[in-house]
Amino acid sequence: MSLSVGIIGLEGSGKSSLFQAVTRGVHSAGRSSMTAVAVPDSRLQILADMVHPRRVVPASVQFVDVGGLSRGVQASGGLGSQFLSNLQGVDALAIVLRCYTRPDIGLGPETADPIADAESVLLELTLSDLGRVHKRLERTSKAARGGDQAAKREEDLLFRLEARLDAGQPGRGVDTGAGNLENVKDLGLLTLKPIILVANVAEGDLGPGTDPNLPDPHGIREMLAGLQERAGTMGADLAILSAGTEAELTELPEEDAREYLLSLGVTQTGLDRFIHSAYSLLEWLTFFTAGEPEVRAWTVRQGARAPEAAGRIHSDIERGFIRAEVTSWDDLLEAGSPEAAKRAGKTRLEGKDYVMREGDVVYFRFNV
Repeated sequence: MSLSVGIIGLEGSGKSSLFQAVTRGVHSAGRSSMTAVAVPDSRLQILADMVHPRRVVPASVQFVDVGGLSRGVQASGGLGSQFLSNLQGVDALAIVLRCYTRPDIGLGPETADPIADAESVLLELTLSDLGRVHKRLERTSKAARGGDQAAKREEDLLFRLEARLDAGQPGRGVDTGAGNLENVKDLGLLTLKPIILVANVAEGDLGPGTDPNLPDPHGIREMLAGLQERAGTMGADLAILSAGTEAELTELPEEDAREYLLSLGVTQTGLDRFIHSAYSLLEWLTFFTAGEPEVRAWTVRQGARAPEAAGRIHSDIERGFIRAEVTSWDDLLEAGSPEAAKRAGKTRLEGKDYVMREGDVVYFRFNV
């Protein structure tokens, strides 16, 4: 199962260019598109050079793109039909925000106001969630009045969500009281999802936007500082990229793309930073399996125990879990190979209570 991120934004935010970069120019027909993107991880090649597998499989992130959002669409009911069915299953939302002045299209140049744009998108999401909470309350309150204790707990949670959404605050962070958010998971409330604000800057502002030591002729750092502050108040992360530049880079050979980035004063693509922001925000970690058939990266939530990680590979491995042979990444690097790590006593046998760590190289023993 891949981490999934829904990409949304106002019309003209550069969202389509970002998705074009994500898909390397391949588009799907219809209102929404989905694509899986490999997670860049230099450790995979290091591990492959040690064990010489037949194939190398990176972890992946699934991106879901929907049509551009217009201000006020909720008033006509458009948000629910156009967005919810495609976004309620994603793990996180990425809101693309224009951080550059649009050229004169007859009405004068349109200056950037990414914070106002973010508030506009968040308002639409909040109103959409509020509508779904109201509908659920009609059913739940009826059952609560009949004495159903579970319904009473859910009703209390829904009232708490309603009050928070009415105040213009996202559902994420709500005091659940005696309720459990798992009980309303089927509502697919968008403001309960982690959010990444994606600052889509002009190509010339990419360097100064990511490196404080570079000249900043357009004052992009001040704009980004304001966005960073807003992101902090809502528990969101901020990723900085130039969507148009990212789309152009996909058309270049890897070496040429790297040189082009360096000419802009950056060393990492915005897409890579975006993906890593999603991992950090959702508190996921990467572990590896390595053998002659394949070297593969897997993802699991931070705090997961060994059987849960085994289940990411196959449910039978989780069900028949016996123990895990674990080598930490640093120990593996020091030893030079999995075999050398075993000989040096760096490979440990761990049981069901072992909590997975970033970079673990694991072989699961199981019996079904």
